[in-house]
This record gives sequence, structure tokens and C-alpha cells, in this order.
Amino acid sequence: MSAQPEHGWGAMPLPEIRTVDDLRSALSRYGFPGDRERFEEELAAAVGAAPTNDFEGAAAVVRAYRHRVHIRNSPEITAALEDARAGGGGT
Repeated sequence: MSAQPEHGWGAMPLPEIRTVDDLRSALSRYGFPGDRERFEEELAAAVGAAPTNDFEGAAAVVRAYRHRVHIRNSPEITAALEDARAGGGGT
């Protein structure tokens, strides 16, 4: 049996994210606390402010939050966060 961090901060298996609904599910389950709510707010604001023929702002919000799920589930980034939390800043 492998050792698990006692606080449960370790990375989880990365889900497939192909649609906005997939992203919503991933944010709820794998994202940082509050990500799902902030995503919905930012997406609604971007869509509401977008011209009807240009949803690049909304697409940027989707890309940013998809990236957050990847960051949250990166073993390298998780290890760096653990090191920082333990006071091992490394600089």
C-alpha cells in the first residue's frame, strides 16, 4: 500500500474535458475550492458582454478554468505546493 498525504492534497486522475458540461463536472469534483462558482460567474459575465458573433471572451474563460483543473491535477505542481506548505520554499 502506498503512503498517502494525511491531508488529502494529492493529485487525482485527470478527467476527460471535452464540453462545458464536462468542465463543470471536473471543476466540481477536481477543481480548487470555489472554482465552479467563480467559473459560472465569469462565464455568464463573458457571454453577457460578448457581441453575438464573437464569444472569444467566453472561450478564454473556459480555457482558463480547464487549465486550472490540469494544474490542480499535476503531480509536479502538487509536489511544489506541498513543499511550499511545508515551508521548503526552495529559493
